[in-house]
Amino acid sequence: MAAVAGNVWEYSIRELINKRIVTFRHLRNAMALPLEFNTENHSANDGSKAIQRRAYFNVLLFDPDDLQGMFNSIRLRKRTRVYFMLGSSLGPILAISNPTDYIKALGILVSEYDSYMSESGSKTKKRHFFRKSKGGEEHSATAQSGYELGNFSYLDTHTPPFDLDFLQVFDTFCQITVIMYTKLADSLLSISITQTAFDNIAKIDSRFKKMINVVTKELDELVKNEITKELRLLDPLDFASPENEINTDWETSSVYK
Repeated sequence: MAAVAGNVWEYSIRELINKRIVTFRHLRNAMALPLEFNTENHSANDGSKAIQRRAYFNVLLFDPDDLQGMFNSIRLRKRTRVYFMLGSSLGPILAISNPTDYIKALGILVSEYDSYMSESGSKTKKRHFFRKSKGGEEHSATAQSGYELGNFSYLDTHTPPFDLDFLQVFDTFCQITVIMYTKLADSLLSISITQTAFDNIAKIDSRFKKMINVVTKELDELVKNEITKELRLLDPLDFASPENEINTDWETSSVYK
């Protein structure tokens, strides 16, 4: 029975991991901005490749101006810093070779991130971006005593000395998250899949799922706005008065009257 349960848990975890990898890759492709190359410095054979942009769930190819308007880097300064902080914290964890330690480190990172966010940084000491952080065993040994001071064991709270672009940060965040999930899938080959392992990975995944939901909710709003514009072009007179506004609540209503 234990072996059967283990197989069920492993199948569920792998299915979950594959779903996240596909989702993060899709979001990156859907939100990619076209790269501008200087034709004098870049040739067709120099190996430079721009990411292939794809329509969001095969529905809409986002206009770059609409994306930059929705994800305004100034308005989303705090969220941009959060994505940067979590993404940069994943880097050192990816260097952990032991599968059990790797999963454990991810769990600690998620817990530290949630603790940091729940306090909104009010009780943690923000660190300057260029300060040298501790590493290796020394860092782990001092993690518990330094936790209350904001010196987390894995969460890097360094503050960049400049404003970040949300779309660029999110693009990199998607890349490193795909690597994180891919290594997580590889780690399953070397560990026993128990209820505890399943719960730990599910907890890790729940944090990244929430971050996906925030972005997809805003992308869905972009799609609804664009569809509304297209419908207005089809019959502008029908949409001339406020009482004939299209109902965009797709969960409970139809777009047709």
